[in-house]
Amino acid sequence: MEQIARAAGVAKQTIYNQFGNKEALFRAIVTQRCSELLDTLLGSAPDENGIEQILTRFATALLDILLEPSALALHRLIVAESRRLPRVGRLYYESGPQRGNQRLARYLQAQCERGVLTIDDPELAAQQFTGALLGSLRTRALVLDEPVPQVEIDKVVRHTVQCFLALHRTQR
Repeated sequence: MEQIARAAGVAKQTIYNQFGNKEALFRAIVTQRCSELLDTLLGSAPDENGIEQILTRFATALLDILLEPSALALHRLIVAESRRLPRVGRLYYESGPQRGNQRLARYLQAQCERGVLTIDDPELAAQQFTGALLGSLRTRALVLDEPVPQVEIDKVVRHTVQCFLALHRTQR
């Protein structure tokens, strides 16, 4: 709380007056940041391009956002505090990863209905898609505390999208 107050240029008591306690502050930060990320990622019309372009754009935006230093710092903070403040961890999960995967799953379901994809469980497919993207890259960024080169991000995006479509694209 002292670091936050210092960064904001206010007294610690001002933050407590505004938010009440540390949990309420975390909740406000998490809710706002997750909403910003999802609006950026999922704000465009999903059917304006081919599915490969849409998934590539989504995957690239997801990694660009979640590998930002501020997003990594928030992730570290949530992981560190979620055991002590489980409601904050749940809020983060529900507002971010779960909500994002549900939105992606709805897009995938719509593509199934159009005959573009064949997926038995769109929600599981969405989780696996985002998991394949984030897995090693975010772990690397978190533990090494250094940026991941764009060429590596592009390589992971390309491979993940190709594998996903090889598995799920409807054969005509």
